[in-house]
Amino acid sequence: MEGEKGKVCVTGGSGFIGSWLILRLLEHGYYVNTTIRLDPDVSFLTALPGAEERLQIFNADLSNPESFNAAIQGCVGVFHVATPVDFEDKELEPVVTKRSIDGALGILKACLYAKTVKRVVYTSSASAVAFSNKDVEDMDESF
Repeated sequence: MEGEKGKVCVTGGSGFIGSWLILRLLEHGYYVNTTIRLDPDVSFLTALPGAEERLQIFNADLSNPESFNAAIQGCVGVFHVATPVDFEDKELEPVVTKRSIDGALGILKACLYAKTVKRVVYTSSASAVAFSNKDVEDMDESF
């Protein structure tokens, strides 16, 4: 039985920010679904306090946005932390950007399809502006 706080989904759960977010959500009593790329060792996630009872891990990839549907189903909130990674540094920036956009849109569509999601938190990083080949002295992260 899920607690009164409900279930949330954290995309990119095997990453630095995602794994810390999962830790904090579990500490606060949430049930957590998380998505990871195919990764044989997720022991650092399954060893978290409360993980055995309240953490479910799903394989998903931004290249296949529909792969997030199962993880988001039944969740009241989604933290979209996943980001496309070109481990071999072979993809052109427009290709990686398109994958990121298509993945985010797919996740938002999955939220609509689930009919249970009330909030979505979409994260980014300093690299969104810091590594754009422009000299940036001041960064304004407000909207």
